[in-house]
Amino acid sequence: MTWKGRSAALGVVVVVLLLVEDVLGPVIGLPLLALTVGFAWRFTDRFWKTVAFGLVGGVIAGVLIMGPGFRLAMRVVAIMEPTKTLEFSVGGTLFIIVGIGGILGGILAMAGNLIRRATSIGSSIGAGVVLAALVMTMLLVDSELRAEFFELGGGPWINIPMFGLIALGYGISAMATAEYMERQAADRNPTVTESQKVPA
Repeated sequence: MTWKGRSAALGVVVVVLLLVEDVLGPVIGLPLLALTVGFAWRFTDRFWKTVAFGLVGGVIAGVLIMGPGFRLAMRVVAIMEPTKTLEFSVGGTLFIIVGIGGILGGILAMAGNLIRRATSIGSSIGAGVVLAALVMTMLLVDSELRAEFFELGGGPWINIPMFGLIALGYGISAMATAEYMERQAADRNPTVTESQKVPA
């Protein structure tokens, strides 16, 4: 991939993350996203497949691992917190599993898959570690969530590793799922020409 393709893919990632963190409002963020996507579509190899496989892998791993895992971790924090009575509802649980796990998980894994493509990370484990670090960074950047990590439950020495392990399981699963789907699609639609094949 050319430097233009790598830069364009990373540009999409940056704009998406700024939109998720509400640093960019929709008036500026959405046109900027459309612009970066246009460049990435033009210069990044297999851009839409990378986006689609990352998104699907993230939704699957988010609903099965990150959402339920974060919900369970929140319950552990509540049990360890003697000073506050934290209430849990079915609606709140569904929001965590679907909203955080499915929707946010899909968006972040899409970004993670673009990072993997742009930086040529060959291992789904390595890409999963990067994605997990991205998830934890986003959690800790938020001042309200950061305060809860440090002040509730067992404190940062228990809360951060507990949520980090869940994020790691989600990240590796999302990237492995995206990689598997990409291999399956390549097997169904072989487009590698003889000149592109690497000699054994």
